[in-house]
Amino acid sequence: MVASGNLSRVIFRLSNKELSGEVTLTPAVWRVLVQFDGTRTVAEIAQGLKLEESGVGQIAETLFRSGILQVAPGSVAPPRPTVNGAFIEQITTELARAIGPLAALTLEDEIAALDEIQESFPRERIPELIERLGQAIPDDARRLKFQQVMLAAIRKL
Repeated sequence: MVASGNLSRVIFRLSNKELSGEVTLTPAVWRVLVQFDGTRTVAEIAQGLKLEESGVGQIAETLFRSGILQVAPGSVAPPRPTVNGAFIEQITTELARAIGPLAALTLEDEIAALDEIQESFPRERIPELIERLGQAIPDDARRLKFQQVMLAAIRKL
């Protein structure tokens, strides 16, 4: 999850995307939502409503992830949530069980092929990385086991 304090300089506006399904908002969330007009930052909205910036940031993050808000043109981009080193180490360990000592090198190569770096690998790209790593496992049974273990690990993130 994005640390909501990191959203303080982001400017959001209502999304022009078609939402699927029904959306239920509490009065507190609605009070914040109507403030996102594409001109003020999360910090400015929090200050104007006399609310904690972290609380407004959490609301903004939830609305952004659900497609209700989008980043306004000219705004700084919200930070992408990343995975921690322990999760990368878990990938390496599970991959080593499947392909042996070349696991760390294979992981580095695949991360580089995705134009990312290991220290700040984006969480939303983990499924893509796992799929690419699975293709490096020639044995079908080991590939399936690797993918199952990693799916369980992803669910715990």
